[in-house]
Amino acid sequence: MSSSVLVDAPTKRVWRVISDAARWPEWAEVCTRVWDSPDEQTWKPDHKFGFMLKMAGKDVPFSVTISRVKPEKFIDWKSTKFTVTAVRTISVEFENGRCKVTDSKHFSSYLLPIRLAYPRKVIHRMTESWLSDLKQEAELSE
Repeated sequence: MSSSVLVDAPTKRVWRVISDAARWPEWAEVCTRVWDSPDEQTWKPDHKFGFMLKMAGKDVPFSVTISRVKPEKFIDWKSTKFTVTAVRTISVEFENGRCKVTDSKHFSSYLLPIRLAYPRKVIHRMTESWLSDLKQEAELSE
């Protein structure tokens, strides 16, 4: 599952908004809380942090482990919830004078059907909301 948005802001600014995880709840409607958030020095593989997402009207906590980071290019992390492992990649690239941010997710489970634990419509709506909020925050911030 993957969604993208074009942002009218420099790559550095877009990356700064994405990588300032402590501030996500200030601008992202779907994120209500972040803990143990990485700063510039701790966006590194094996760093663990968490966040609370509003899913279908309920706050659901997620604990993630960063897998890979290339500053101003991409972040990968992994989490397991309800026996479902999710791998998420947020990438930033410069395209035709704008930043293209892509949020990709891959889900797998040895036990649960993914569509029951993480309904595609709900995840898609949450992703689109996060990308829209990111675009607004990056375009308005300096």
